Amino acid sequence: MALRLGIAAGNPLGVQAATEVAHAGGNAIDACLAAAVMAWVAEPFFASIGGGGFIAVRRPGMATEIIDGNTGMPQTPPAEPGQGLRRIFVPDYADGIYMGIGAGSVGVPGVLAAVRTAWERHGRIEWPALFAPAITAARSGIPFPRTSSYYLSCTWQEIWSLDPGSSALFAVDGRPFQEGDHFVQPELADTLEQVADGGPSVFYSGALAGEIAAALAEGGGFLGSSDLDVYRPEVRAPIASEIFGWRVESNPPPAVGGVGLAHMLALLDATKLGDPLERLRAIVGAQRSAMGFRSDRYQDPADVANAWEDALNGMRSPSTTHTSTADSEGAVCSFTESIGYGAGIVVHGILLNNSLGEEELNPLGVHRLLPGSRCHSNMAPTVATGPGRIVALGSPGASRIVGAIGQTLIRLALDGDSLAEAVSGARAHFDLRPEGETLCFEPGLPGEDLTYIARPYDDIHMYFGAVQAASVTPDGAVDAAHDPRRSGASVLV
Repeated sequence: MALRLGIAAGNPLGVQAATEVAHAGGNAIDACLAAAVMAWVAEPFFASIGGGGFIAVRRPGMATEIIDGNTGMPQTPPAEPGQGLRRIFVPDYADGIYMGIGAGSVGVPGVLAAVRTAWERHGRIEWPALFAPAITAARSGIPFPRTSSYYLSCTWQEIWSLDPGSSALFAVDGRPFQEGDHFVQPELADTLEQVADGGPSVFYSGALAGEIAAALAEGGGFLGSSDLDVYRPEVRAPIASEIFGWRVESNPPPAVGGVGLAHMLALLDATKLGDPLERLRAIVGAQRSAMGFRSDRYQDPADVANAWEDALNGMRSPSTTHTSTADSEGAVCSFTESIGYGAGIVVHGILLNNSLGEEELNPLGVHRLLPGSRCHSNMAPTVATGPGRIVALGSPGASRIVGAIGQTLIRLALDGDSLAEAVSGARAHFDLRPEGETLCFEPGLPGEDLTYIARPYDDIHMYFGAVQAASVTPDGAVDAAHDPRRSGASVLV
């Protein structure tokens, strides 16, 4: 009997790719990987083979595992901090943020290595089949996506117009691409074909590695071909917490996203979440506490685990995309990936990350990570097990990831919402800004009744993340839902 799958992805083409793989005999893990690979084509600026990611997998009879393919610090540090970096400010995206771009901002990409490891450990279909839909889309072209168009309009002058490769790729008739423009990526199609035929070694130790290293050296960067050659993904046990009768497993240290989620959930008390105002007060208070502890203690990735133990002892109780899948055998997969805000550099069709330039991901300071260590990450692919269902979920959204997932879990566990209701419900986000403690919130929440600077939104907004979720029940019934805040899609096959 053929598997039934629930698929939710950040773009419709990702859902189509996952569906093709499912029809060809793939399981939830194959489908999730195919959708994630398609994101490298269909969600420019949010995902790339030149970025990083984390994959959460749970199969029947097996413990949940997290495959860490996050970006890393090169083995040889720069001659001086800031080498090859250009600091910029983006005022109209994510309410303004400073970041570093350029060759010195590129961390060692790990997402492809994570895809390979997940496929080797859990996949069922042939390796090239994961890439076939993405190769076709890159070569034939796609309508330029709405969310990518918005991001490009905010960052064209500051980031993507500066490098000849990126300006040629993302402009037509002298202007940056707009929603619906026909977007063709022949060089990326060639890259994906090489990887499909030859495996990840083509990227990590072949000609592509040399091409990437040479381009970065020309721009003053310090990531070399040897850094790519020695990169290995890590398979880790998740960090686990309990909330309202559900077991929640997420991304463990040295990443900080799953720890922040566990921290937030541990501070919530079901008895205080019945009244809308009291619920919002409790959620924001938990966010505020988790954020404050992160600022104080979750600074050094090498010390996140120790800081989390201290947090437990003291308790009473950015650009990214995500795919979630579930199959009728009981397997679920949750995959979050990112290139940060992008370094503004394109090599052979590959957009390179700016993980070493994002101030939020480098709290120790620019280029202060230990050589060969993993970068900080807010990504938190999650598997939640509750009465009658297992749910894979996750979200993009930088510092808003934890809140997006946490508020979705509250609706699932406490309110008994369907997946669609849970991922679309109104959200709030606490933010410590120069002007003071600020509460951003969507319509339907009583944010103005709390004692923070109120920043109400007129409608649901991509600022608050985009949770994709898929679930399976003990009898094999699957479900999936995508977040209406971004250009996602979901399907049952």
